[in-house]
Amino acid sequence: MMWPVDYDVLIVGAGFAGSEAAYALANRGLRVGLVTTSLDSVYLPFTPIQAPFPQGSLLAEVGEAGLKGWELHSRAKYRLENHPRIHLLQLSVTRLMLEGPAVVGLESWEGPRKTAPKVVLAVGSFLNPRLHIGQVVEEAGRLSEVAYPDLYQHLQQLGFAFSTYRAEVPAQGGTPGYRVEYAVFAEGEWEPSNMRLVRLEGLYGVGLCVLGQGTYAQMATEGMRLASLL
Repeated sequence: MMWPVDYDVLIVGAGFAGSEAAYALANRGLRVGLVTTSLDSVYLPFTPIQAPFPQGSLLAEVGEAGLKGWELHSRAKYRLENHPRIHLLQLSVTRLMLEGPAVVGLESWEGPRKTAPKVVLAVGSFLNPRLHIGQVVEEAGRLSEVAYPDLYQHLQQLGFAFSTYRAEVPAQGGTPGYRVEYAVFAEGEWEPSNMRLVRLEGLYGVGLCVLGQGTYAQMATEGMRLASLL
């Protein structure tokens, strides 16, 4: 590898799937870079979480019935930030760094490059999203959360194909309901058995960006499954 190696694994996206993968990998002794566009939305649910929680998960450690979303976020973020083998950092990822057919790191809008021999995309509903609130349409995967437009275009340039999924979030707690449409890696781009994105070596996908839909508990389980495969 031409670049100095910053981490054993880089994970883009600090939702349930990405955070659980990072936590499980770090507990196995790997150095993990967990990258998010917003530290304020790490492990933050926008709908109520429901038990049972996956055994051995971060969700099982910090979650409990009736816990509010911001309380869960605060507890989980504290565990992630204080783990000695996790570096939680805020960057807007724009491109993958490549050496031939292999991924070796990430480039960001802010400028810093981060390197690792394995890169995981856990970007949820944030690839080419369109969020509809009444007659208003925003480029966001959730309310007030920015997307990955440059990364999406880069993945298209690399030949990746996508399908479109739609999800409805009901109004709750003074927050208006909305509908979001987002890109998911098309069938054949991702191998469920090993969670590889097959066009490039060292690239993996987990969570909504490959599954399209699922509960928070399912995303946590998928994150742990990925960690067991790396």
